[in-house]
Amino acid sequence: DCSLSKHITKGDYHCPNKCIKSYEEEHDLHCCENIGCPIQCPIPNCKERCQSDDHFHAFSDLQQVNHFCGNEHQCRELCEDDGICQIVIKPKKQEETYKGLVKGTFITFTKYIQLNERLKCNKKIPPNEFKHTGKHTHKENGFHYCDAKCHLCEYYCTLPYGHAQNHDTRHGNMTQTEFTGEDNEFEYLGVGDQGTFVLCNLFCKELGRHRHIDYCQNEEICEKNQNIQHINEKFSPNPDKPKDFISHKLYWERTGFKDPYSVQEQQEFTKCDHECSDEKHHRSGSTSVLPTKSFCELQLFHALLNPKLKPPSDNGYVSLDGHYFNCENPSAAFHIIFVLDRSKSMRNQDKKPISSYPIYNELIKKHNNRIGAVYQAVYYFVETRINSARTNQNQMSLAKHNNISLILFDKEVIIPFENRDLTDLTDLLNKMLEQNVRRDGANYDLAIQKAGSLIETHFDPTKVNIIIFLSGGECDVPTKQLHTICEQNRAKGSPLYLYTVLFGNDTNSGSLKEMAKIAQSYHLTNTSSDILQCQFTHTINEIKLIDHFNGITESLRKHKPSLLKKVEYTQ
Repeated sequence: DCSLSKHITKGDYHCPNKCIKSYEEEHDLHCCENIGCPIQCPIPNCKERCQSDDHFHAFSDLQQVNHFCGNEHQCRELCEDDGICQIVIKPKKQEETYKGLVKGTFITFTKYIQLNERLKCNKKIPPNEFKHTGKHTHKENGFHYCDAKCHLCEYYCTLPYGHAQNHDTRHGNMTQTEFTGEDNEFEYLGVGDQGTFVLCNLFCKELGRHRHIDYCQNEEICEKNQNIQHINEKFSPNPDKPKDFISHKLYWERTGFKDPYSVQEQQEFTKCDHECSDEKHHRSGSTSVLPTKSFCELQLFHALLNPKLKPPSDNGYVSLDGHYFNCENPSAAFHIIFVLDRSKSMRNQDKKPISSYPIYNELIKKHNNRIGAVYQAVYYFVETRINSARTNQNQMSLAKHNNISLILFDKEVIIPFENRDLTDLTDLLNKMLEQNVRRDGANYDLAIQKAGSLIETHFDPTKVNIIIFLSGGECDVPTKQLHTICEQNRAKGSPLYLYTVLFGNDTNSGSLKEMAKIAQSYHLTNTSSDILQCQFTHTINEIKLIDHFNGITESLRKHKPSLLKKVEYTQ
């Protein structure tokens, strides 16, 4: 065999040819018929043969033998430039199913995958060289994406490497998060469920006003930072690791990425997430019409207001837990004064108690007439407020601070029920049953003056004073007396609310309308239908009268699930 045998870069080489010299000829080196060097170029992936014409130059002792083919070669190394060479901006989609921790929970979702790649060097290796000069690059001074990853979805930033502003990307599934919250289970999830099926740029949008939960970084800083509220309770996962409520703004600042939500959404997320608990904000009588929610008007994590003080701008109310709502207070403590006409017209039997409503049997014995229908509406009003309060311990406590007074008038005035709480309906019923229709004529002056006197006697700055003034006819407007009462109450920081009700078929209601107008003039103008306002109402029948008497409760904040960055935690 040919003597050419050598260990080279690409392995051992043995020339497969036979020696062409005669057997009889003495020789030390077996030579085949080939003249040139048959060894392959040492550059990876190059299939060319060595450029040398010396078949045995591999045995030369004069120089290092590399067996180059003499051609230029494409560099095969990866780009060494900082950053990411290529990112497919439009992510790849694939359908997946998430099996939740809550038994029987399966969520089918679209997973978005961001593809990225480090490209190969585009430089040429000069002939007879193993490498080119300079570092490897896929393009000299070419564009590279930033190499920062969102720690929630692990998408790379799509801005140029070395950019000055916050990172930015399209964001994907929140694979590096798990659910936590003030409740252990949510609508279809549990604490510890993965956020894989949730998208970074949509999760907050679905929550509306909200707060995030994050691990506490420094408890001393919590008190000084308006975007943080330390949590004293223990939440899973890792219940022994302290956590904070943080604002949406701080949540995204900590990621280092640009907030992916619109300016309008970001502004909404800065506001307090406490909701008014009034049932009208949470239920809708029609399946096609969503209720209008009422949120606290202040910033998230605001200092709690004193519920005994006037609300900002004198509109709305401050809840017992210190939040400000620009709607009617469902949990306000009231002194409600019913001022009821019991003149001779209220003896008419065109309106009577309704058999399907409370105390019907008691009323029809002596009050099967207009005044009986009014007594029934008053009783139902008080009973409804008590029953509503019983569904909540805090509200029941509040109900005990609501007071009722009952004034009956014709030409004279009596007070059968004065500043009593809402806990004894039997006593209220008995007091009403004792009172019959007396004489002709009605004195609005005397009636409204007596109501003002009751407010003055039992004035409490924590209570809202409401007069429900009901009559079946017409009388002179008690202008002077009403202005005096309204001015006195406004000066004390507790403007009077006056509801005037015309009950019956009469349409002449100018005086009752004017009374409501006078009282409303002492309040700031507000067009919101949710704000308590002085008003006149004409109720032509018993049902409309009962429907007109209503009331409600206090502040709540929904517990919403939050996504927490996964951490390895050991005690």
